[in-house]
Amino acid sequence: MEIDQNNWSIRGFIRSFFPFQLIVGQLKYNLISLFYWTLLFLIVSDSFGSAFGVPFLFFSPEYHGEVNGWAFLFVGFSFGGFTMAFNTYSYIKLGPRYPFLAAVSRPFLKFCINNSFIPLLFIIYYLCQIISFQRTDELATISAVLFYSLSFLAGFISFITLSIFYFFPTTKDTDELLKQEHSVNPIASVVSQKIKWYNYFRSETKRSFLYIGKGLKIYQSRSVSHLEQELIERIFAKNRINATIFEVLTITAFFIFSMFRDSQWMEFPAAMSIMLLFTIIHMLFSAMMSWFHRWTYPIIFFILIGMNFLSTRTEFFKYINYAYGLDYSDDKLQDFSMENIRSKSLNINSIEKSRSNYTDILNNWHAQTNKEKPKLIIVNSSGGGSRSALWTFSVLQNCDKATKGELTKHLQMISGASGGMIGAAYFRELLLRSRSGQISNLYSQEYENNLSKDLLNKLAFSASTNDLFIRFQHITHNGHDYTKDRGYAFEEHLHENTNQYMRHDLGYYEQPERKAIIPVMIFSPTIVNDGRRLFISSQSLSFITESGDYSKQIANSHENIDYQTFFKDNSPQKLRFSSVMRASASFPFIMPMITMPTVPEMQLMDAGIRDNYGFRTAADFLYNLRDWIKENTSGVIIIEIRDTKKILNNENYNPISFMDKITLPFGNMYNNFPRTQDFDQEQLMKIGLTNFPFKVNIITFNLREKKDDRISLSWHLTKQEKVKIEQAFLSMSNQFALKRLKELLKDQ
Repeated sequence: MEIDQNNWSIRGFIRSFFPFQLIVGQLKYNLISLFYWTLLFLIVSDSFGSAFGVPFLFFSPEYHGEVNGWAFLFVGFSFGGFTMAFNTYSYIKLGPRYPFLAAVSRPFLKFCINNSFIPLLFIIYYLCQIISFQRTDELATISAVLFYSLSFLAGFISFITLSIFYFFPTTKDTDELLKQEHSVNPIASVVSQKIKWYNYFRSETKRSFLYIGKGLKIYQSRSVSHLEQELIERIFAKNRINATIFEVLTITAFFIFSMFRDSQWMEFPAAMSIMLLFTIIHMLFSAMMSWFHRWTYPIIFFILIGMNFLSTRTEFFKYINYAYGLDYSDDKLQDFSMENIRSKSLNINSIEKSRSNYTDILNNWHAQTNKEKPKLIIVNSSGGGSRSALWTFSVLQNCDKATKGELTKHLQMISGASGGMIGAAYFRELLLRSRSGQISNLYSQEYENNLSKDLLNKLAFSASTNDLFIRFQHITHNGHDYTKDRGYAFEEHLHENTNQYMRHDLGYYEQPERKAIIPVMIFSPTIVNDGRRLFISSQSLSFITESGDYSKQIANSHENIDYQTFFKDNSPQKLRFSSVMRASASFPFIMPMITMPTVPEMQLMDAGIRDNYGFRTAADFLYNLRDWIKENTSGVIIIEIRDTKKILNNENYNPISFMDKITLPFGNMYNNFPRTQDFDQEQLMKIGLTNFPFKVNIITFNLREKKDDRISLSWHLTKQEKVKIEQAFLSMSNQFALKRLKELLKDQ
């Protein structure tokens, strides 16, 4: 019945207003859902994940490499899914506390309408943020922004409509049941508490509420004291099954999508994948709460304990991520032990053969410079996702063009981490193709555009729909079978963006490196098990990992392991080069750790954990080749390509708050992580500069020079971020560095 305005005071209205009561109920009984909404509000307010560009994924989603209406439509559709998951779970927790719902028609729809304050508030705020970002950062037109907003709303409404159409037919049977009792439609929800559910009905069956109903008018609730408990029990059982089926169907649909994730049309925006992940987790938890209620938490706990137990004693739940191309046969698994590491590191034959091989490479490099004592150039590139990849590529391309090819003529070795090594690898591939006549212009803008394309969409979609549970798709490479996961999705996406240019095995580069057609690349992913580094190259690097003359004075922990020596029985040259790049760029949780063919399993992660700027590798390289470098060169130039300046221009320190004193001991480990590496490497360089028997010059190119130079640490870049990277080379400090490089190359 409609509200009688004369019988309600302001206080009574507020106390009985159903939407307000639902908000209070959420705060009291549904903190899990509020956690998700809080996280989303923090993201779109640019207060969470800003350094990693998470808000930008929502403000400027891409589909097929473009920010378009389809991208916003898919994001809106996923938000609709999350909203329905929120409504369903809220109904489980809160529906039984408001028995008047048993006396309204289409109760689930009524509940959703009255429970819409938080979703509507979020949508309004989110659309405002989209409009602001698109206008100020992406420079989109008013018509484009309006189209994006309408596309988002269309996607959101589409999912809500599909959901409501499901729930309407499921209430027909309950309508018939209530007609038999001369009552009105019941709750069409998923309420799992069989006995305690009815206790709520007994407690407040006579209280009146004001709810938003048909035509968005306010109605006063009816009494439900006349309903029989047996009838409600039958209705409850029916609707619990209906809603559970809805959740299972929704989750199943998402997993069916994952079977076609390699298709181009399934390249959904990363923001949609994030929302899918939230929705799946929320719906699974909702379904479990529907059937198990308070037992849900111990059941989840024991499931996790069981999965962990099985993963250590069986093949289940191991979630192995492979280095594609290596032989993982049982009889080829290497012994990952200190004894085996020591024996292979101290193998004199391998060391001497490796040293002789690399000396031949250096002699070939020396010959192609056409100089008696040329400068030997080493490039150290920092990690940092797509921003470092694009920045490293841009610096190498611009420097080589400005020096008229002298940079690449003198470039002998490249080391670094993560995205920087991907950018350097792409430039090296183009250099090889240029010198073999396959491409005509090494400095074409096309290549920079290719490298700046999104690399996150396929990775995120695979993570949210496939990697979380069962990895059922397989590929075959070099006669070996491997499972697909987000690591594979990343590699394939990288190949697509770069015109398949780097779709080679590691051994493809062995001869071009040996003939000094291209520089040697040394990848150094971190071995998570014990903190060591695995040196991966198409050349054997045993001579770098040897103990050296100091081994007689101090104990040698064999920090570095030569990949070619340790895995010589696993077809090391057949490893996909993209897997090598990924091993060096496996940022925690974003991409999976790579499992190597060892017992126990050796796990590889981002090289930046140990050496984000490549200097430790460069120092080992220079130390072990110091005699040859002294006799055959006029010195060494180390080009340091950093995504962030060591000390930002406007950096300052803030007062320490009460909360800071609690969080700083933990935050220090992450926030100061790159800086502690800088301090260590500066100390290492001081020692090297005074002890190397040749001159070493360091030239640094910085991307971010100011604290407010915001460019996301992500595999996705916005238009504005791409422009910032392109213009960074023209800064005063970087132009001075270029001038210094030219002077050093002339002074030979």
